[in-house]
Amino acid sequence: MPLPREESSFERLSAKQRVYETVKDWIIEGQFQPGEKVSDIEIADYFKVSRTPVREALQLLEAQKLVVSYPGKATLVTELETDNIEKWYLPMAMLQQLAVSIAIEKVTPEDIRRLRKLAEDFAESVKEQSKPMPILKADKEFHSYILEMAGNEYITDFCNILWIHIQRLEYGFFRDTPMEESIDEHEKLIQALEMKDSYSASLLAKAHWDRTALMIKELNKRDE
Repeated sequence: MPLPREESSFERLSAKQRVYETVKDWIIEGQFQPGEKVSDIEIADYFKVSRTPVREALQLLEAQKLVVSYPGKATLVTELETDNIEKWYLPMAMLQQLAVSIAIEKVTPEDIRRLRKLAEDFAESVKEQSKPMPILKADKEFHSYILEMAGNEYITDFCNILWIHIQRLEYGFFRDTPMEESIDEHEKLIQALEMKDSYSASLLAKAHWDRTALMIKELNKRDE
């Protein structure tokens, strides 16, 4: 039986995802400043799409608290909260710790090889001193693979929401954030996973995020 022709819906989904990913990165990078108006007309014109996928993308961004919509008025980029970063880092640390404790029971030699490659990609990005986004994305790829190893989609979904706000925060402090310590922490975590040392791996996973949160807090205090 031939499939019904619904090409437009597929195109709309594709356009929606493209708009969502791009505008999300623009917000993280600060190209859209906190409080700035986001025009669906201008975005639609930029992507050469209708306003429908743009509005759908903005609805998703609003659900993730990156924009806020005032019906009949405007859609604005949310403020970047820096006074209570524990609300992102604390659950992230606990979820990553949980993921490691699950993943370590399933880890394979292929997983270790993959993690080492992702860790090398991250280290290479740091050494190249490239723009912040490639480094932040390389770091996310490393930790995301551990989530994939754990195989719990709920943990992954929660972490992905938290990551958006953590990346937005870390992007602003990127120039003052030493990344070499993260390279070392990645290697130690891989070693613990390879040895199936659940206790050490769990502590290392949580300590990595706790350290980052403390560093961001100190940088934020300095800039006040």
